[in-house]
Formats: sequence, structure tokens, C-alpha cells
Amino acid sequence: MVSSGLVDSYRDKSDICYSYDQAVAAMAFVARGDFVNARRVFSALANLQNADGSWNHSYACKTGAVLGAQRYVGSNAWIVLAIAHYEKRSGDTVTYHVMGESAVNWMRLFQQGDGGLNGGYDANGAFINWASTEHNEDSYGGLNHFAYPSDGAEVKSFLDNVVWNTAQSRWNQGRNDPLDPLDVNPLGVQALGTSGVRPYVLSLNYAYSHHRNVQTWGKGRTRIQIDGFDFNSDHNDIWVEGTAQMAKTLFLSGSTNDGSYFLDQIIRTQSSSGGLPYSVKGTFNGDFTMSKNEAVASTGWLILAIENINPLKP
Repeated sequence: MVSSGLVDSYRDKSDICYSYDQAVAAMAFVARGDFVNARRVFSALANLQNADGSWNHSYACKTGAVLGAQRYVGSNAWIVLAIAHYEKRSGDTVTYHVMGESAVNWMRLFQQGDGGLNGGYDANGAFINWASTEHNEDSYGGLNHFAYPSDGAEVKSFLDNVVWNTAQSRWNQGRNDPLDPLDVNPLGVQALGTSGVRPYVLSLNYAYSHHRNVQTWGKGRTRIQIDGFDFNSDHNDIWVEGTAQMAKTLFLSGSTNDGSYFLDQIIRTQSSSGGLPYSVKGTFNGDFTMSKNEAVASTGWLILAIENINPLKP
């Protein structure tokens, strides 16, 4: 954590703090009962919140200068979820509540006729026409926590009826987008449970058959084999954050042995500082090149899994 109160997203030479990573870090602090550091992150975010209630995609950690001007529904939804967890665990429902509610009301502006929330604004301030499954999974719990159940019900309808892939028992990447990133499946189960309108838990079977693979980690005589899940289905990397998401969801679904197994696999990549790499190989996943450096996202998700916290259900 730097003096601004933000948490540097990667252990490298860059000075970049992603909004999503701030939410994961705050939630991990809350999970460990460290409300002092959670409040440091929330207070830093309060200083960065835009007048319309949103946050930008990324900031310079030391100065808070905007680096990524995009305003995505998904990363804003994660900050809302982090505030909700803080309120539930700390009992403090006042300090950051207005901050969270302002963000929720900004998110609600993007709801469409099919119930889905579109992505937000791009770096030029233009309205995004696509809707991400993950963004909507992220938003569901926050909408309900901040007492917008009808909006939450519409989001659930979108997840059940627009982006659920019935033929393969999994979620698509988004509206009219059948790509198969890993995270929409474990996050969907965390948001909606193991069953309901659709057999949500079956999406984990898809992850096993299309994303699971083994990669070599380390150098020289310390090289070891790591069994985990890739971001996409090309089987050329282990996405450590996503594998932690899967482990948490396996615990949630009752597959505790498998959950423990995959946690043990990624813990083998842990450095002496306690950090986990973002991915094992650092490949391009179709959206961005994943870092091999220690990352807040993967390390935070490890804590959430170990502490048995479901981040999508405050």
C-alpha cells in the first residue's frame, strides 16, 4: 500500500492501481478483520470518485492521476461489493454508504430492455453498447445490498435468459458474444448459487473440460508442474486469479477436496513476500497480456478463498 492509500496492483516497476484491484484488496482486508487498512483504501477511493458516482479504470498509485479513463460497470460494481462486505462485517453502515449508493445509481443508468447492464463509458466518454456477463454477475449482489431488488431481478433475468448457453451449460462472455472466458462460470455460481432457473453448477464442468491444464512454473531445478485453469480455452497458461476463483466456487458447491487441491496448486507459486503471480506464463488471453508478476488480484482472491468469503454475496 502506498501513502495515497491505494494498493499497487503489481509488484513491478509500474505505478498503476486498477479500481478492481482496490476493491479486491479492501475485501481481503475486511475478510481478515483488518478494517484499518480497508478504510484506508475506501478513503482513497472516496477522494477519487467522480461527481457522477463512478470511478475510472485505473490511477497512478502515488498521485491518484487518472491513467485509464474508461468507466466500467464491472469495476465499479466490485467497489460496491467491497463496501457492502465492509458494512456487513464491521457494522459501520454510515461512513461509506453514500459513496456506494452513488456508484450503484450510476451503474443503474446502463440497464437495458433485456435486463442487462451495458459496460459503461469508454476512454473517450462514449456509451458502451456491449454488455458483459461478468459485469452483470458483479452487479447483482450490490444492487440487492443497496435495496434495488427490482433492478437486481432484471440483471438475474439477463443472466438466466440472455447470456446462459443452454447447449453447453455455461455462460457466454456477453450479449451476442459466445466466447468462453473462465471467470463468468465461477462468478456466476457465486452470484446466483449452484442451481435455480438454470443448472448453474454445471458451468464448472465446462471449466474443467475446456480450461484446466498443467504448466511448468519456476526455473532450473526448482521447476514444478502447476495444475489449474486458463483464462480462455487455449490451454497455454494457468491464470492464478481465475484458479483461486474456481477453488472458492468449488468450496461453495460442496467439492471441498477439489477446492483445497487447486488452492494448494497455486500456493506453490507463492513468493516469500506472500504474493502470487497473476499468471504462470504471462500469455495474451484475447483481451490483454497477463503479467507473471505478483498481483493484488490473485493474492486477494487466495485470501477470500481461504477465509471462505463469497465476494459476490455480501
